[in-house]
Amino acid sequence: MNFDFSNAPTIWQFTQSKAFVRGLIGPVGSGKSYACAAEIFRRAIEQKPSPKDGIKYTRFAIVRNSYPMLKTTTLKTWQELFPEHIWGHIRHAPPVTHHLKLPSRGDAAGIDCEVIFLALDQPKDTRKLLSLELTGGWVNECRELPKAIIDALTHRVGRYPTKADGGPTWRGVILDSNPPDDDHWLYRLAEKDKPKGRFPWQFFHQPPGVVEVKEVPEDMPEAQGFVHAAGRWWQQNVDAENVKNLPDGYYAQILGGKNLDWIRCYAQGKYTLVQEGRPVWPEYQDSMMAADLEPDPSLVVHIGLDFGLTPAASFSQRSKKGTWRILHELVTDDMGLERFGHQLLGEIETVFPRYSLAIWGDPAGAARDPIYETTAFQHLATLGLVARPTATNEWRTRREALAMPMGRLIDGKPGLLVNRSCVRTRKALVGGYHFKRIAIAGQERFKDAPYKNEHSHIGDATAYALLGGGEHRTLTRKPGLLPKTITPTKALDFDVFAV
Repeated sequence: MNFDFSNAPTIWQFTQSKAFVRGLIGPVGSGKSYACAAEIFRRAIEQKPSPKDGIKYTRFAIVRNSYPMLKTTTLKTWQELFPEHIWGHIRHAPPVTHHLKLPSRGDAAGIDCEVIFLALDQPKDTRKLLSLELTGGWVNECRELPKAIIDALTHRVGRYPTKADGGPTWRGVILDSNPPDDDHWLYRLAEKDKPKGRFPWQFFHQPPGVVEVKEVPEDMPEAQGFVHAAGRWWQQNVDAENVKNLPDGYYAQILGGKNLDWIRCYAQGKYTLVQEGRPVWPEYQDSMMAADLEPDPSLVVHIGLDFGLTPAASFSQRSKKGTWRILHELVTDDMGLERFGHQLLGEIETVFPRYSLAIWGDPAGAARDPIYETTAFQHLATLGLVARPTATNEWRTRREALAMPMGRLIDGKPGLLVNRSCVRTRKALVGGYHFKRIAIAGQERFKDAPYKNEHSHIGDATAYALLGGGEHRTLTRKPGLLPKTITPTKALDFDVFAV
């Protein structure tokens, strides 16, 4: 087998890296998956033979976010390189496994390479990895998986073959992906907080597939290789990788009908948020509703809380005329309630000192912990944070509580404004928090409930703030009745409120 990467210098650098975790980030069609599949086989060939029988033993896990994607994309790429009529049948009973075997021949040692294909998309799925003894792993389109999966994989590799069989010659994890949003864990590790030391992480960025063109010839620009899409002109990048293996005009072909964010992500390979489904709040228009806002000391600050291991808090005020102003956000990752409570206290003391507060949370936080026998609200109370559950956590009601102010006009401006500094909230509203598409031929259908991801927590926290702050009464009041208002009974750091 001859893997030729002479026209893909970034992939060549990727294959030569000795980093424990290596990532390959680039546009579609750049050969990322092909390179990672080839890298697995290369490491199987380079494994030193077992002192027992002279066979090179290796075992790899190939991970994708869902079984349909694993079957239709990752496995198809693998089969193109290692067809079953040559390398033996793939066992499709879970887990999907392909056992590559070559017998010893003369001075050439035999190969026994077991490849296990896994579909993992939730942190709880890490248990599928816990019993595996692996040489290495490949995570295909890693941006679609939680970091907990990659963390679990890093401590399962390097365990096969055992020391009795000579141990692994190489161990590590390889990743490939289209670029994620700039608040994704992959962006943070690739651009800001790169793990270093004895087992470093290293990321390689491939050149864009297309580049934007500012000056375009007036006469028949399409005939000269220029493509007009998303209100701009583009042409194929002369430095794009893997072009010789793509259909002629591939990048011109994929641009038609795409929006600017899609082009930047999938064709240019830039860090961009791309709407992958239907936004939970299509009413939100960032160009109209994002503004530079300052808190008003005379108004109550409504704090919405979403619990769990990725807790979030949203800080809002309702003006005297009824405009909701989302002022501040607190977004965490992999954090328990104790640490989150202290961090929330710090945010309040720093940003909203001596303000009147009303704290609202997900009613699920009223459930007693099976070990400590306390609720989330009771635990927050021990820190001096008097929080109350909203009337409901039914997602349609949450959605409407946040959508209704977006449809109002107050003094010629939207009834909901978001501080420009609340980047995570704005990303959730523009489509980071969304309904996933359902694959139905000829129709555009979506799931009935929104998809829980890194954007959903701050979106729900914001909805709880407005739901508790009066929008629930607006949704449920009888016609002709004015909505009741919430007023503080005393001006303390943490107030009690009367309706």
